[in-house]
Amino acid sequence: MQKFLIEGGIPLKGQVQISGAKNAAIKMVAASLLTSDEVVLENIPRIDDVGVIVEIVENLGVKTEFLDEHTLGLRADEVFSSEVPHSLGVKSRSSVITIGPLLARFGEVTIPEPGGCRIGLRPIDRHLMVLEKLGAVVSHKGGVYKISVPRLKGAEINFDKNTVMGTENAILASVLAEGETVITNAAEEPEVDDLIVLLVKMGARIKRDESESRRIVVEGVRELAGARHRILPDRNEAVTFAVAAAATRGDVTLTDVRPLDLTAFLAKLEKMGVGFDIQKQTLRVWLEEGTALEPVDVESVPHPGFMTDWIQPFCILLAQANGVSLAHETIFENRFSFVDELLKAGAKIEVLTPSEAGIAFDPGRYGFEWLEGDREPKVLARVHGPTSLFGSRLAIPDLRAGATLILAALAAEGQSETSGVEHIDRGYENFDEKLRNLGAKIERAELE
Repeated sequence: MQKFLIEGGIPLKGQVQISGAKNAAIKMVAASLLTSDEVVLENIPRIDDVGVIVEIVENLGVKTEFLDEHTLGLRADEVFSSEVPHSLGVKSRSSVITIGPLLARFGEVTIPEPGGCRIGLRPIDRHLMVLEKLGAVVSHKGGVYKISVPRLKGAEINFDKNTVMGTENAILASVLAEGETVITNAAEEPEVDDLIVLLVKMGARIKRDESESRRIVVEGVRELAGARHRILPDRNEAVTFAVAAAATRGDVTLTDVRPLDLTAFLAKLEKMGVGFDIQKQTLRVWLEEGTALEPVDVESVPHPGFMTDWIQPFCILLAQANGVSLAHETIFENRFSFVDELLKAGAKIEVLTPSEAGIAFDPGRYGFEWLEGDREPKVLARVHGPTSLFGSRLAIPDLRAGATLILAALAAEGQSETSGVEHIDRGYENFDEKLRNLGAKIERAELE
């Protein structure tokens, strides 16, 4: 186990290259199970979560080879198993995304209940609903799902709430199904569309309705071929470094980004008074010394709105704003578990239920499941600023919260120690090295 030692209060300056998107790479590795031909993925991020899904498909019989540092070749011509190993399946929620491809190609799959960040219940009911609609039979016993079907058949699939991975599993399961599948209230996040681009290259017939963007039509085909595809940039990593630049009052240029994917985030930066400039695939972010940040309210909503993963790191900027801001999380019910750690560093944040914040609680507004009789969830953070953060010992509870605590340490005066580095390695490639290249004083050390 490792920790980070961080000396804060240093403005970050320079240039950083954004890696490929974790949330796209994982699904594309799983998509390689749909064909016997080689699938080549460029711009693959070298992070632990991608390592887990690669290990999963390897254990199923997929041959993998890194053709260079960030190009991965996968060939599933000799897959011998459709059973996801228990030890790997419980490591990461990404194992769920293998269900659609395995069922589409082999007619059966066995998978343990998945793991992942503890930011909410995150049941897989929506995934199972998709498979049952397509004709599959699902059984659950002893923490293991067994799913089978002679051949998947196209169906009408409607999601009552936005679900990114549910949409992706629906697409992956239906591309080889018999007939047409229509997915309504489908997620429209960039990573979903990037997966569609890859599958179309492989021979799939998938169209997003131009007049109704949350409607996807999949016409099943008998087989898919190999393809080569470059994964889109990671917008979560881009936001993390943009916040790092502003929170340390630095000046950082992000390369290999897609600014259009960050529109909702950049709109909030502008309202706060953070400077930024867009040039094609680069984004420069800065905050001049002495600039007073304005408080803003943010609410996570499906794309093209403010992304749920951005809520946590954005709280660091809100803590430096001149007034009171409100951060409202509507996708997961436990996003604010990191706040207790931020309080140690001097932040002034209250975690509230909607009613406590003066907002009527409407369960239909939220992406998570809520049953009558459940307690009203604490999904709002009232952030008071500006506050002077100071160095402290912090424990990282999950991936995005981990990035948030590191941002807090970078903005604080004095030295901080953050444990739970393994959460960072799950989703950020060479995070500490990239920060050092921008002038940060951050080092890894073994936990004592």
